[in-house]
Amino acid sequence: MDADDHDPIVRELDVYVCNEFAGSKTQLGLLQHPLRPPWRPYDYDKVKAMRFKPQAKRMEIDLPLDTESRNYNDIIEDIKKVKCFTLRSTLAEERTNMAVGTIRGGKLLIAPLDFAIQMRPTLHHLNVTNNAKGKGKDDSEDEEEDEPKLHAVEVQVQKRETERQAQARKNSYAYITQKEEEEAFVNLSVHGEESEAAVRIWDMFMSAKDVDHAASKVDRKTYLRTIVPPPGSQSAPGAAGGGAAAAAAASGQPGAAAAPSLLPGGAGGGAGQLSEAARAALPTVLRALFKEHSVCSMANVRSWLDSSPAAAAAKEAALLADKALHDAVLSLGNVVSMYRVYVLTKTGDEKTDPLRKLVLELLEGKESFKRSEFNDLARTNNMTFSESQYNKVVKDICESRGNTWYVKSGASGL
Repeated sequence: MDADDHDPIVRELDVYVCNEFAGSKTQLGLLQHPLRPPWRPYDYDKVKAMRFKPQAKRMEIDLPLDTESRNYNDIIEDIKKVKCFTLRSTLAEERTNMAVGTIRGGKLLIAPLDFAIQMRPTLHHLNVTNNAKGKGKDDSEDEEEDEPKLHAVEVQVQKRETERQAQARKNSYAYITQKEEEEAFVNLSVHGEESEAAVRIWDMFMSAKDVDHAASKVDRKTYLRTIVPPPGSQSAPGAAGGGAAAAAAASGQPGAAAAPSLLPGGAGGGAGQLSEAARAALPTVLRALFKEHSVCSMANVRSWLDSSPAAAAAKEAALLADKALHDAVLSLGNVVSMYRVYVLTKTGDEKTDPLRKLVLELLEGKESFKRSEFNDLARTNNMTFSESQYNKVVKDICESRGNTWYVKSGASGL
């Protein structure tokens, strides 16, 4: 008896994997509602306003209350009456890489998540009530005061903080909260799954016009690596789509190899579509980018090519397909691809480049490391270094979360 008789293939789907969802400046997030049961979801069709801070990953959503409900209390002071409430997000801890998938018309679209947030109701309306009472009290006091008061000013002289103290300050809750408050909200619009905008995005990824040949069947391991490249992989961050067919079976039967990538930010194509001038200028432009930012995402690269004055000679390269642009970046020779970002491997500094090599070696197997692990690896390689050299290299590639270093998610300010 064949072992597969008890594990039949029940359905076959075309699989589309997109690592740059809906364009280079778009983030894909997952909204969770831990205080709301699945059978009683929020009605997002009635959203009054939605705001988002891209850097802080902070979202706020204003929803109306059902004032006609028997549970609504309208026998209170007007200042306490609330006709809408706000959901405020909390960033969920990233313990692994996640993706979301959706099926439509016999096609499966898989896209990796940039972040996940949990939405909970806020009680800011209570603060408004307290502030109103406090304000009334202050106003009455101000009216009684005719003459301004003199206040003593204390002058303090602070010592210059060390790098460790500066890092501790930047990791503090007060500093993180301050930076979040300084970032301006971006207003968002809500579109239902059947809306014209949603259908347009879906059609953009489901179009097979960029596929030139049918994919051949591959083994299970190769197929899985096509969908999710392993850490440090040099695989292109583009899409596996078009004629790529996968068996939706629990037995893990062979699927299909990746077809040419689909371009989220414009028409697909390779470097051959560039003009001679742009093709000649592209390597120089990319080197200028990585000289300024040693860690960049694909979105950073496109944004630099599209908007930076220094990249004007190769601006049209911003419309290249993911695969073509990915190959162009790696062809520089001193850049590697890991965890959906590109990292500069050499800067030309003979003192710090060996340390940079150790950091990248630690990040090949996992996306974080601790100082003790770096020290052990340096000791194994009989390598000595100063504290300033260590800080310069590690902070150039990674960001600190507590006592652990994680590779940056991309360059800021691009």
